Amino acid sequence: MPETNTFKPEEPALRAVMEMQFSMAASRVLASAVQLGIFSQIAAGHTTAAEIAKAAEASERGMQMLLDALTGFRLLNKDGGRYALTAVTAQFLVRESPQYAGAMLEGGGAHEMWNAWGHLTEAIRSGKPERETHVKEAAEEFFPNLVRSLHVMHSEPAKRLAAALAAGTTHKALRVVDVACGSGVWGMGIAAADRQARVTAQDFPKVLDLTREYLKRGGMEAQYDFLPGDLNEVDYGENRFDVALLGNICHGMGEQVSRALFARLSRALSPGGRIVILDMIPNDDRTGPVFPLIFALNMLLLTENGGTYTVSQYRNWLGNAGFQRVETADIGSHSPAIIGVK
Repeated sequence: MPETNTFKPEEPALRAVMEMQFSMAASRVLASAVQLGIFSQIAAGHTTAAEIAKAAEASERGMQMLLDALTGFRLLNKDGGRYALTAVTAQFLVRESPQYAGAMLEGGGAHEMWNAWGHLTEAIRSGKPERETHVKEAAEEFFPNLVRSLHVMHSEPAKRLAAALAAGTTHKALRVVDVACGSGVWGMGIAAADRQARVTAQDFPKVLDLTREYLKRGGMEAQYDFLPGDLNEVDYGENRFDVALLGNICHGMGEQVSRALFARLSRALSPGGRIVILDMIPNDDRTGPVFPLIFALNMLLLTENGGTYTVSQYRNWLGNAGFQRVETADIGSHSPAIIGVK
């Protein structure tokens, strides 16, 4: 009599579900590797599990398992018993690299993010965040490590945004305000393309200390002015700027605060001035891409009113704030830049 068992453990759809259940392991493997300085240890010449474990003050047994997992994720190469960096890890995950992007995984920030996602079910039930990161005290503690990684991630898109805005191609030097600027990466793209541009960097005072570090490194300090304070309270003036940059800001503020800010920035822009929104943008049906949809849940966990918004929503809000035309520009990032023209 033939068997009637129809369960197929290798069914692709089921396998995808099972892998998703365990996908938190990838995040923890990467975070532990960064926190233990694994990539820097290998760059320094430690290549066996025993050597790396000793340099990292860790157990050889645990280190062997971690190194093999990193190899499985293609973050390391392995030849016999020796491990080597890939081109990607050498560039972005060695702490001494000028393009180091692992800062957001170091220290308490990674643990806080992990803990926040552990409260997702409760946050969905209550509609309230696990913690609030966008008030002044929390922001000045939370964002410096985050923006160090984001600076590396956004440096190339920032150059492409400057090209999309035709920075440096006309005789008129742009007057720019970079709102909640963080490292200043978006404004720096324009300042590099247009050496006559004047950029006003706005953020909380302690965050602006970090901005100054990046400006000094890029030799752009002379092009900058500073506007310290809460983005919802500072005075942007009237007819003062040609470009207003909102780099990954709106998702943390929510609809009401974003719309009020758009109106204030509309007044601050000269006729023909442009507001630029850079954010995680889902499609109009909110069926993808997956990253903006996941990031909306991240905002549920970390903010009172934040979320991710579609191009249609931004188009409507900007129109109500006095912007006559709304365009998009592909800057090689996860989402297009949204540009409103006054």
